[in-house]
Amino acid sequence: MNIQNKICKIGTALFLAIGVIGCTPKKESVSTHTVNDGNYTGIGTGYNGYVTVSASFRNGMLTNVIVTNEEETDAVSDAALTKIPEYVIDEQSLNVDVSTGATQTSKAVLEAIGNAITAANGNVEEWQKDCTGKNKEKVIEEESDVTVVGGGAAGIATVLRLQEKGYKTSLIEKDSEIGGSLRYYASSGQIVAGSTKANLEDVDSASTLAENITAYSNQTNSPTLSQLFEDHIGETVDWQSKILGITFDKKAGYVPTDGLSLKSVMTYDESSGEIDDLLQKEVKVSGSNVYTNTGIIGLRYDENGKVIGVRAKKSNGDIVETTSKYVVLATGTSAGNLNLIPDRDRNSNYLGLTTNTGDALALARDAEHPYQIEDGSVVYNYLGYSVRDITLDTYLATKAVLEKGVALVNNTGERFIDETEPYNQISEAIHNQNNATSYLVMNEDVYEEWKKKLLSTATITKADVKYLQSMYGIVPFSGGTLSEAALSADLDAQKLVQTINYHNFEIEASSTNTMGKIDPDKPTCIIPLNKYRYETTGGLKVDDHLNLLDSSGTSTLNVFAAGSIAGNVFGEKMPGGAGLAWAFVSGKYVADEIVSALQEK
Repeated sequence: MNIQNKICKIGTALFLAIGVIGCTPKKESVSTHTVNDGNYTGIGTGYNGYVTVSASFRNGMLTNVIVTNEEETDAVSDAALTKIPEYVIDEQSLNVDVSTGATQTSKAVLEAIGNAITAANGNVEEWQKDCTGKNKEKVIEEESDVTVVGGGAAGIATVLRLQEKGYKTSLIEKDSEIGGSLRYYASSGQIVAGSTKANLEDVDSASTLAENITAYSNQTNSPTLSQLFEDHIGETVDWQSKILGITFDKKAGYVPTDGLSLKSVMTYDESSGEIDDLLQKEVKVSGSNVYTNTGIIGLRYDENGKVIGVRAKKSNGDIVETTSKYVVLATGTSAGNLNLIPDRDRNSNYLGLTTNTGDALALARDAEHPYQIEDGSVVYNYLGYSVRDITLDTYLATKAVLEKGVALVNNTGERFIDETEPYNQISEAIHNQNNATSYLVMNEDVYEEWKKKLLSTATITKADVKYLQSMYGIVPFSGGTLSEAALSADLDAQKLVQTINYHNFEIEASSTNTMGKIDPDKPTCIIPLNKYRYETTGGLKVDDHLNLLDSSGTSTLNVFAAGSIAGNVFGEKMPGGAGLAWAFVSGKYVADEIVSALQEK
């Protein structure tokens, strides 16, 4: 649930100085080439886009390579981006070992260096000495009952349920730590309908959940998966509460959510600690073998074509080969991978983990893994604020200063919703403004407090914080008065002043309204809001038990999908609180399916 997403896209715009800065080649084993001295740029075509390098030459030798730009998959491509330049410099040859699982990235680096050689008036044919076989990657072999790929909520639920039942797991996670999106969401929550043992007062039944999801999605979802969701949500919430120790914020109460019954969604109670910390500790004590900074590069098959585990790659280049009776793919949304979303959505801002690249979905597009794909949609929120390639969600910051005076207006200068409404309702209301820009209006002193809160609730790098705090960072439209600020934002000043004056009158006339007033005669700031993508529906096509379907439509009985990557439970629209609820439901469900199968054997 994205009641508030405090994520900020980090790392994509960093200047990646990778490789062997200052490294010199092994002179005793190489010869010089005919090439100009100096620094030259080369470009190669990688898996996700172009890879650009800056190569330095001196006295006929390649002395340094820096990868200056790339959009390759984290963890899987790291070794290729760091090791390949090192190999080429050491051997003074382009004919070196490529990085397993990152062949296209390796080739892109070699192509880019080759193009830099050409730019330096060199001949790439002189750089073809066979140096393969010198840099073999280390292989780590791992055996367990079940391999789980993806350490977000769905993967964690699978691991913890299997551990509870006494089975050994291996957990593969591409990020530096497990937790997935739970690590970056503030005020997260989920659907709790149907719970009977979590002591939730007057919680709604789940009896209409599938029907509500189908109606909300305009009948674009999978009715079978929505029904599975409905059938298992209640027992899953009870399991979360009793076994995992997850509690819900009864003080805050139920969160009204479009498309769902009134008492269906609650936020997590994090008064005694954040939920991601809780689950990380649970996994740590579960005995699961966890491999972080490790991305899947393929499934492993026996001679009969049966899946027997996975192949994954650590960021240091080591290969992890698991052997397991069952595999669960829980690699999450593909919203961060431009190659896996429709063309019409590629120009949108993205707010989410940089590792959300739909790796299991990408595998299904490979001929070696011919599994079916279920089309879906990109899911948006509309409370974003973007600077360069950094996107922030404004909800928590705005909520924190409501008592000081904030108004949300559309491009005609009119208020269209009460600013105290829940997150998803405000986002939907902004969306309904005919895709026109909406704005936050506040006095300058309130803006300064809002800005501090905005930065404190976003998980971003220190460099990004420093930039956003600078005079070039968050720069709103502003003026010495409300009218001047309106003119700066190209809004109808007369209409906006009229709107704010009436808003102030309503606040004064109400004995219960706790919102603050905006002084139209004081310096004022106006902040434009934008939409951002954060989730995708659709994924790997599955059967009624979440087993993957191969190209012939046959169920792969020992391979499951869980979480966002599993089927198309939500269609074109996802209700608030549904994403995390489905992650826990599907994760627990596939674990129970595996336990039943193992017990039968």
